[in-house]
Amino acid sequence: MRIDGWKSIAVYLGRERTTAMRWAAERGMPVHRIPGAGRGSVFALSDEIDAWLKAGGDAGAGAGAGVGVDQPGEGAGNVPVSTAPDSSIFTRVRALKLRYLAPVGFAGLALGAYAYTQPGAEQPRAELPANAALAALYLDARGDWAERSGASIEQAIAKLQRVVEREPGFAPAYAALADCYVLAREFGSLGDAEAFARAQAAADAALRIDPENAAALRADGFLHYWWRNDGVAAKASFERSMALGPGDAQSHFWYGNILIDNGDFAEGLAQLDRARLLEPASLALQADIAWARWSAGQEAEARSSLEDLRDRNPQLATIRDYLAVIYLADGSIPAFVKEARALADIRQDAGSLREAELLEASLPRGSEAVLNLLLAETMGEFQRGDRTQLVWPIYVASMAGSKAQVRRLLDMAQARNEHWGSAGLLRQVAKRWQDDSQISAMLEMRRNPSLLLAASQGARTRPAG
Repeated sequence: MRIDGWKSIAVYLGRERTTAMRWAAERGMPVHRIPGAGRGSVFALSDEIDAWLKAGGDAGAGAGAGVGVDQPGEGAGNVPVSTAPDSSIFTRVRALKLRYLAPVGFAGLALGAYAYTQPGAEQPRAELPANAALAALYLDARGDWAERSGASIEQAIAKLQRVVEREPGFAPAYAALADCYVLAREFGSLGDAEAFARAQAAADAALRIDPENAAALRADGFLHYWWRNDGVAAKASFERSMALGPGDAQSHFWYGNILIDNGDFAEGLAQLDRARLLEPASLALQADIAWARWSAGQEAEARSSLEDLRDRNPQLATIRDYLAVIYLADGSIPAFVKEARALADIRQDAGSLREAELLEASLPRGSEAVLNLLLAETMGEFQRGDRTQLVWPIYVASMAGSKAQVRRLLDMAQARNEHWGSAGLLRQVAKRWQDDSQISAMLEMRRNPSLLLAASQGARTRPAG
């Protein structure tokens, strides 16, 4: 993969821009200049950077080399807060960034704390730091993470950074940081590229210390799928993680979710059921299992389950997300707008609140007005670069019944060589246009191949076009 610009290279490393430049100049880190371009026109290849890191090119930076900042007396766990990634880095973000659909898999982040507390769960080989005060701080951080709010995640990150500063060889803290950074993305305190880059750097740091750290391998698998769009590598990381920690519910949860997103429904549901056996009380699991069943075509059962969960847990944003998408597919536009408002009130971010107000204002003019507004808002996000793929705009256009718009967007997706998971959304789009052979053929070309089939063939292949 090509990484363009010093800022993006720095994000990939989890370091400051000046550090990336210094490593290229002083340590031989492989960076290429574009012939004839200006002074700052550089790019790197991820495979070359990874090989350089593996060979010890960042020697002296500590086990958390990809997680730290360069300051006097720097600690391995400090993470740069000012790195602004180039827009090109966003092409790596595969996870759906939908206002009404939390990326499948993110809902399960809260489950992770249970793996450290529930009887029968596989424990990391170094369960706690040797220092009693650090052990208490680490446990506090895990508790903050399990609370799963924006403020608690920030507190968890700060505490885990202090742990790795003082005990840089403690791999579980780096693995926990990886989980926290991904969750910070969901709560909006970090953008996609920065959150995923920091998470990858933390997971890599954990694996440099302990290559068999199951939690870090789990995070690595998550990032391979949702960030790097590499399902085969994700599958390999998850399988290794589950082999090392077969009693870890979260690994089965996350793996099940990527299989569902990719359209491997039978095996995905089997993995989610395994997670549910290990953690039967998890609301996140119950919500995602219902979403998985809807994605696989069990629509009435899934809708009923989610509505029951919503009525019992009205402040759980993920359920509101899922129901909004489902009501849109059902053509229940007033119910969709109601869920959009509830979701905005829960999240309290300016974009969601603004859009909810616009949707409510358009509702008296009828369903067509709501759908036209939603499509315009969605395309505006894509044109601004807030959205990196066209699968959600195609879904909205399909629910609006705009055949011409769907064909135009599919042409754009083909020109951009987009390929998608999002199997639940695509199933609805395919159902909507099942009598249109042109749209059906174009849609089929954009689907990801089965992860299970790709693995059996030894490589993942894309459809032509």
